[in-house]
Parts: sequence; structure tokens; C-alpha cells
Amino acid sequence: MGTLHIGHEAVVDLDDDLLEHVFAVLVAKLRRNEPVLLSWEDPDGRLEQVLVQAAALLRATYDSSRKERLDHAWLECLMIAANSNGGICLATADLTRHTRTIPTPHFADGEHHVRIPLEHR
Repeated sequence: MGTLHIGHEAVVDLDDDLLEHVFAVLVAKLRRNEPVLLSWEDPDGRLEQVLVQAAALLRATYDSSRKERLDHAWLECLMIAANSNGGICLATADLTRHTRTIPTPHFADGEHHVRIPLEHR
């Protein structure tokens, strides 16, 4: 389990592989001065959200020093989510890795849903 530190505002524990992919997406977005909305559930099951902006200090600490290759298909799904109004839902991001679905939250009914992406043309 790694940890994503977002300024002094939030600390999120994530699987190392998920953390590496989310961190890569955040860095890519923030280099372009594009904010990203992140959402997750805290250990008590409460929804937390943070809008990560270019001025935020991001730090990722990994449990393992061994880095895996980045999965470009998963990065693409995470980037689509990052570009959406709902942002990246960390609660579903790991579950959607091999399904080619987009981990975006749907808050109308308090549940997390994923959207299936359109086929590439």
C-alpha cells in the first residue's frame, strides 16, 4: 500500500500500482495547469473529494521500490475520467482496470458508477 499526499489537505492510501497510475495522470494534468477532481471513501465510508490544482504539492510514497510498467489502456481510462466533470473515483479505479471502463463517480444516488467508453473510431 502506497500513500498519495495532496498538500496538507489529504492523505489517501492506495495500492502501489493504482497509485503509480493515478500519480502519472495527475502529473500530466497539472503540468498543463489543468485541475483534477479526485474522490474516494474514507475508512468510515464517508465520501471525500479534493480538487487538485497546479499549486498543490503532490507526493507519492510507495510500499515497494519495484515499479511495474504503466498500463497505457488503464492510463487512458483514468485520463478520460480526469477530464470529466466527475473526475477520478479512486473507489472504482482499481476495480475497472481490466474492463476498459471509466472510473467516474455518479453522486445523484450516492453510489459510484462507471461509464463504458465509446469505441475508438
